[in-house]
Amino acid sequence: MLRLKRILAILAIAVTFLGPLPAKAYDRYYSKVALGSPFTYFDLEDIYGQRWVSTFLRGKPVIILTAHRYQRYELLKWAESFRQAYMIPGKAYVLWVVNLRKVSWNTSRQVIYDQWRGFNASVPVLLDWDGVVGKSLRVNYNVPNIIVIDSYGRLVMHEMHSYNPSVFKAVSNKINPYCSNRRLRRGRR
Repeated sequence: MLRLKRILAILAIAVTFLGPLPAKAYDRYYSKVALGSPFTYFDLEDIYGQRWVSTFLRGKPVIILTAHRYQRYELLKWAESFRQAYMIPGKAYVLWVVNLRKVSWNTSRQVIYDQWRGFNASVPVLLDWDGVVGKSLRVNYNVPNIIVIDSYGRLVMHEMHSYNPSVFKAVSNKINPYCSNRRLRRGRR
């Protein structure tokens, strides 16, 4: 009985100092965004210091690419293909979002900036220090993720694919209706 009292006393002290653990803090702030609903607000900085705010990107569709940094060469193929198909003609914004939420605390921000600048991606590389994009979609970073937000700020597509030309063509066919001017004019009536 005395031993049980000691254990309970130790547990009471531990709970007092540790406090209650946030059980559903992840779900409360970043519930998964459903298709057709407004995408999570983000305000991210790219590797050259330019701010990219989700509300300022309205008017054109936004194609967001994200994956683990070990997948960067695979994602580079997606980025270059999307740049040629959508960014050069001015049909859509193409952004590469890098999740840096779990970067080691002893790695300086300047090292991160220098590494990504040295990689020389063909599309803007945005640094997501808090993992906002990944948390809002529960992203699996082991496979390249293609996230499409329409010109009104709604999530219309989230798919995960490894790159090859036939898969790019299939994904591109799904994105094309959101990039045509006819669809934009019809939506503004």
